[in-house]
Amino acid sequence: MSWVGQLHGTYLIAQNEEGMYLIDQHAAHERINYEYYYRKFGDISGESQPLLLPFTLEYTSADALQLAERLPLLAEAGVELEPFGPQSFLVRSHPHWFPKGQEQELVEEMADWVLREKRAVDIAKLREEAAILCSCKASIKANDRLSREEGETLLARLAACAQPYTCPHGRPILVHISVYQLEKMFKRVMS
Repeated sequence: MSWVGQLHGTYLIAQNEEGMYLIDQHAAHERINYEYYYRKFGDISGESQPLLLPFTLEYTSADALQLAERLPLLAEAGVELEPFGPQSFLVRSHPHWFPKGQEQELVEEMADWVLREKRAVDIAKLREEAAILCSCKASIKANDRLSREEGETLLARLAACAQPYTCPHGRPILVHISVYQLEKMFKRVMS
């Protein structure tokens, strides 16, 4: 698939011998990032970085008790929290590859997800949810203008994905219009 251009700073236009493609650049980048972060969360040994300045998370008494029981699960995902008073936790470390500037928000969202889960929480589901959170935060957004080189790189990275058709939330990444469909729209072929 080769780059043709960008539409409204949101969709990439590409083509190949089979036709034309419209690609949602945010959804495509989310898929690329999701597959990267999912692999990273799958093997976090040695990936956590101790924080020079830990940050604090505050909860209600009930939530703090529940979270305290699930600290080992967060530690398996590379996030180390330490009780700090009856309703607070210090975040001592998190994976060094968290999207820059989003670290505290990601840890908060991971902890909130662990608290919201009423049934048994397993590490596989936490890793999947954390990878989705990271991928969304690290991805380009709608109305982000891309250069030709950036667009071509995004297309190449998407083509290398194991599942290049939907984002981690299940939305479609691309729409394909075949050469035949185009010719039919312009009445170059009949039937």
